[in-house]
Amino acid sequence: MNIDSVPRHDVDRVSTSDRFDRDFWQRLWRLIGPYWRSDQRRWAITLIAVMTVLNLASVGMQAMFSYVSRDIMNTLQVKDAARFYHLMILFGTWIVLFVPIAAFYPYITGLLQIDWRDWLTESFVGRMFKHNALYHIMRDHTVDNPDQRISEDVNSFTGGALNYSMTVLQAIVTAITFFGILWVISHWLAVCLIGYAIAGTWLAVVIGRRLVVINFNQQRYEADYRFALVHARDNAEAIALYQGARDEAKQLRGRFAGVVKNFKLLLLWQRHLMFFTSAYDNVAGLVPYFVLAGAYFSGRFELGEFTQAAYAFSVLQGSLSLVVDQFQALTDYASVVNRLAAFEQYCAAAGQAENGDAARIEMVQDESKVALQELTLATPDGLRVLQRNLSLAVGKGDAVLLTGPSGIGKTSLMRAIAGLWEFGRGRILRPPSEQMMFMPQKPYLILGSIRQQLQYPRAENIRDEELLEVLRQVDLAHLPAQFGGLDVEHNWADVLSGGEQQRLAFARLLLNRPRFAILDEATSALDLAAEERLYKRLSCVPTTIISIGHRPSLRKFHKRTIELSRPLIPASPPIGVS
Repeated sequence: MNIDSVPRHDVDRVSTSDRFDRDFWQRLWRLIGPYWRSDQRRWAITLIAVMTVLNLASVGMQAMFSYVSRDIMNTLQVKDAARFYHLMILFGTWIVLFVPIAAFYPYITGLLQIDWRDWLTESFVGRMFKHNALYHIMRDHTVDNPDQRISEDVNSFTGGALNYSMTVLQAIVTAITFFGILWVISHWLAVCLIGYAIAGTWLAVVIGRRLVVINFNQQRYEADYRFALVHARDNAEAIALYQGARDEAKQLRGRFAGVVKNFKLLLLWQRHLMFFTSAYDNVAGLVPYFVLAGAYFSGRFELGEFTQAAYAFSVLQGSLSLVVDQFQALTDYASVVNRLAAFEQYCAAAGQAENGDAARIEMVQDESKVALQELTLATPDGLRVLQRNLSLAVGKGDAVLLTGPSGIGKTSLMRAIAGLWEFGRGRILRPPSEQMMFMPQKPYLILGSIRQQLQYPRAENIRDEELLEVLRQVDLAHLPAQFGGLDVEHNWADVLSGGEQQRLAFARLLLNRPRFAILDEATSALDLAAEERLYKRLSCVPTTIISIGHRPSLRKFHKRTIELSRPLIPASPPIGVS
């Protein structure tokens, strides 16, 4: 399956099934399986074994409590004080033994959850950046809010998986144990309970299955609204300059309206489910009394056996009614599984060549040059050609300027050379990624210090003197003194001007010294004098330059200038469509 062969949000739509069907369990296993087959599995199995032992011990002690409680009630009925106090001491001993189980169980569970979350987060982050999956996802808008899926959904997924697996295990063991106790006391009561639990579970699924889709949508609306708030915060100055406060507020209200509308629908269906579950749980408490009252009054049961039967019925009913009592939480968890599965599916598909006969640009590794051979660039939908049959070669030591009017695909050409824009036909020859560097018009500034900014992405262990010297060469020598040194962290995209950011990108280029560099309007925020100083400094390093820009002043820094123009003939049939 390929990302380009799936319509927008198709996986999200498919994933929001209204039932826990085979597809859901396949998605769940695809998320669970890798961790338990990884190098961490021994440690994880050890922890899960400890959790299982503690779980079983808890059930065993719960069963013992039922017998001790039975005997206490019988001693109260016959007023046997000596035996009563003896049993109370025994009861206190059981409580002392139970306390360590209650304390260590959540501790062990937490250790396993954070270890699993750590592994799964690293796995998702790796997949997100492998083959530029995040770029494809954000470009095509195929998955909403990938940040939330990693930061929140992974945590909910691991915690829920451990909680529900142990809850199911405990429910099975508890059901077997207390069914035996109840069967000894009353066959008829045990049979009534089984029928009651089966009927209740079926009705809960019928009534509440709509909640799976509604919960999924609620998380999406909430994430979209939060993203809009963050977007407004990050662009506060631009909004103020445009005087766009009214329009921004209107957009935020519109997004929040979706949150409110879906939440009201969620409340409605939660109410429907609560009507049933509340009635189900309360009626269940009366069943053992109706079934056993006659036998007790006729003298066939002592008070202790009667209360033990009621207690066993209550515990067993809780175990067998797991789906009924947990259905709301299960639907929340199902939406988390669906969101992560959709994200995982797109990450796996992003960046791969589309199956079938659709055209794609061929990438060939060549360490000696960057060359385009009969290259045709198209828009993602294949309906418009940006460049047709473009051929050129840039060898070591060359310096080429690509210029032309806006909208003819100059930036798309840079993306194609980077391997990010695969729409079209032809061949691109280029060195490996570690020998190339791309500088977009708006530099990317990482979350870190000046030192980290300069060394990004591949320069390492650079001496302070060299860092300070390269800052001086790009007219940024004042930065360390102004901000408190090379290792102070700031949000540099906010504190540096556009020109300072572009000069910092040039400093990064001078330190990394790639064999080939492609600069897309990399000096657009600088004056001509600053531009000239930077290009002259760049000519002193062994980096072959391909520049994209409009300024006539750039021509003198390059050996060749290539004028790109619009293609005269429209694509027919559309590029990429067979």
